Amino acid sequence: MNRFLRAVHVPLGILLIALALPASAQVPNYFAPGGGFRAGRWDAYVAMGGASPHGLSYENVGGSSDDVSVSIDTYFQGGVGVGYNFNQFWNLNFEMQVGAPDFSVSGAEGMSGDDTVYLGSGRLNLDWNILPGNITPVLSTGVGFVTLTVDDPSGGVVCYPDYWWGYVCYTDTKTEAAFTWNVRGGLRADFHNGIFVKALAGVEWWLLDGAEGVPYSIFGTLSVGMSFR
Repeated sequence: MNRFLRAVHVPLGILLIALALPASAQVPNYFAPGGGFRAGRWDAYVAMGGASPHGLSYENVGGSSDDVSVSIDTYFQGGVGVGYNFNQFWNLNFEMQVGAPDFSVSGAEGMSGDDTVYLGSGRLNLDWNILPGNITPVLSTGVGFVTLTVDDPSGGVVCYPDYWWGYVCYTDTKTEAAFTWNVRGGLRADFHNGIFVKALAGVEWWLLDGAEGVPYSIFGTLSVGMSFR
């Protein structure tokens, strides 16, 4: 009988101690809306990194029987982002980045050329911070867009008068926009005063009109920012 009472008293005593603790000393419900130190805070950050697009292939370009391959160099990209932490684990964020890599074109009968493509991208992602601590692995997925702008080889040069510079001239350009989706993973570290660092790497797929298959780009991003209410 005494052994049974001792077995009951031990867990009962632990329960009474837990109930007697002040609310600040109890383990927070990280999964509840507003749970954890990240909950309800906004993130604003600068994002820098690089990307390495996979080669693009096009068939019957311009209605002809010519096939063309496009190779885009690995390039640096930078931008800004903003996010919102629903609780300790879930963060919804949107970021925009730009870059200007060189590219080369090759085709039948020795056709070749090279130029610069101006890339702009936007990503709307949902991050899962796997652990509740200050340092946590992150898994993320989302959708977005990419724009590719190049000089139009069939266009001309446009000039207009300018009050300060006399005449300003520029070359006609062509822009293509595409839907994208991505997956990425990495680490997030939160420091004092709301400063955080996030390092992520992943793959982004581009749904480019006319391209063979679904081209993709491997990318990495280092973000440094501030969390605030």
